[in-house]
Amino acid sequence: MRKLFLPENIEPGALWPLHVREESGSEARTWIRMGSIAVGFGALCVIGSFFAVDKFRISIFWPGNGILVAYLLTRSSREWRKFLIVALVGNIAAYCLFVPFGESLSLAFCNISEVVVALWFLRRALCRYGDLAASGMMIEFLLYAVMLAPVVAVSAAAAFMTLAHAIPFWQTIRLWLAGDSIGMALMVPITLALIDPERKILSRQTPKVTIGVLLGIPMVSYLVFGEIHLLFFLLVPALVWTVFQAGLFTSYLALLEILIVGAQFTIHRLGPFWRPEGSTLEGSVVRLQLYILAMMASLVPIGTILERQRHLQRTLQHGLMRYRLLADNSRDIVVLSTLEGRRLYASPAVTDVLGWTPEEWTGQISAMWMHPDDVGPFRRLMKEMLQGRDRRIFRYRTRHKDGRYLWIEANIRTLHDEDTGEPNAYVANLREISRRVESEQKLASAYEQMQQQVQQDGLTGLANRRRFDEAMDAEWRRGRRTGMPIALLMIDIDNFKYINDTYGHRAGDHCLQAVAGCLQQLARRPSDLAARYGGEEFALLLPDVELAPAMALAERLCQKIRDLRIEAGVGTTLRLTVSLGAAAEIPGKHFRSDALVEAADRALYAAKQAGRNQVMLGAIEAMSPVPLYRVQ
Repeated sequence: MRKLFLPENIEPGALWPLHVREESGSEARTWIRMGSIAVGFGALCVIGSFFAVDKFRISIFWPGNGILVAYLLTRSSREWRKFLIVALVGNIAAYCLFVPFGESLSLAFCNISEVVVALWFLRRALCRYGDLAASGMMIEFLLYAVMLAPVVAVSAAAAFMTLAHAIPFWQTIRLWLAGDSIGMALMVPITLALIDPERKILSRQTPKVTIGVLLGIPMVSYLVFGEIHLLFFLLVPALVWTVFQAGLFTSYLALLEILIVGAQFTIHRLGPFWRPEGSTLEGSVVRLQLYILAMMASLVPIGTILERQRHLQRTLQHGLMRYRLLADNSRDIVVLSTLEGRRLYASPAVTDVLGWTPEEWTGQISAMWMHPDDVGPFRRLMKEMLQGRDRRIFRYRTRHKDGRYLWIEANIRTLHDEDTGEPNAYVANLREISRRVESEQKLASAYEQMQQQVQQDGLTGLANRRRFDEAMDAEWRRGRRTGMPIALLMIDIDNFKYINDTYGHRAGDHCLQAVAGCLQQLARRPSDLAARYGGEEFALLLPDVELAPAMALAERLCQKIRDLRIEAGVGTTLRLTVSLGAAAEIPGKHFRSDALVEAADRALYAAKQAGRNQVMLGAIEAMSPVPLYRVQ
């Protein structure tokens, strides 16, 4: 079960991944890492000496440069310079064990030049590809790392050997070039696989077969090179079998083992490539190298194709098993239907969610099971899908087997015909959301109540100042469009501070509530808005009302308030009067809504200054209050 969900099985991914990692850590760790590079590259030079003859005059296989190239390909290019410098120092120190310092310096520079050339050209390919087995990356790797870089480095070394030791230029090329190329071709892929942080290459191998191959190939190679020379042709079918059974990476390791065994026998003038009669060591080495290159050229393309086919097959199998497992065990219902709504497939989850079996649902029309109110929107949705809408989310109610309706959220995606491209079906994930819908409805109701509380005065139940300002702006904009007038009454209770100070705040609250009740009785239309503007001041917004009706309403309001009798204690009755400012105007482009508020407010102030218990009219243009009437 766990293997179905390993990261490498989710996407096809790279067969031979190239992961670039940024170095992190303390300065001490950086120096330790650089020292390890110097020691390691120097040690690789020493190891390379086991595959060389006559003080490096004949080189069968040079692994160090390929390993360094692979390591640096997995590091940021900003760090290459310091690694190359320490690798050069380690290489010089190692060469000094075998040859003089001057020659060591020259040979070390040749090695580093090979690494630099390979990295210089491969870094651009590294940005375009993330897989060494990708065809484009493989071609550039062969051209630049396996061919160009060794040619540059060996040519420089050959020139030095010609000048220093009078060795013919082409002789050095012939005896060194193949060894460097084989080192690049073998060690770069092997090293990348070994340092891959996700071990994708190694995870594809069959452990028992791999171990058997890695133990068996050296023994077979020993027999071929040491005892029965004529059997060396059997190494090719053995490697082909390895590719088929154990994968490409194991084949690389097996080829490396054959090279190591064959090199040791050839150096000691043994094996199928050594012919005592007239044969030279140089010729034997060249024949061994050509044999290794020929096997590599034959196996790598076949192995890459087989590895990719295996990986695609595993991905397909795991994908089918995974999706079947998810469909059968998912809480969501997976449905495949025609665009007419007839179900072709329903996952087993339909039994847990709706009580029906998949067989009862399959072949039925979806609309037959829906709530009647949702059938119309569903049919419109199907028309949209036919017209090319690819994805939709649709909420509807469907019938449970026990008769009740449940809310369902369907995530729908259109499927297209592979030949014509026309939509021919849809697949939907159905999720039961009845509890969510109930919670959303409760939340919406609570939000509506909260909005009412936010926009409502707690004491009087009228709209508060915030709600009044919003309504005033909205009605003003509407009046600009329609050309209809807006009337506004601003009301203030006379001597309210005296009432609070004399009879207490509770009596003052009763007065405010009584005036609010009078305003609510007069604001009968849905568009009328009575609000507590602040303290003992109120406002009455009257959309689509001219001045004359507003004046009549103001007179009625004053009279209703004068008729009030408010109990302020045992045997104490209060009578109220109000001062009122009125204004009406058709909204225009040259002034805003607050101009009307200011006009009514100034009229209210003038009414209080003139002795209270009266109404005054305010005009926007003149802003000079006009007495309307005074109550004696």
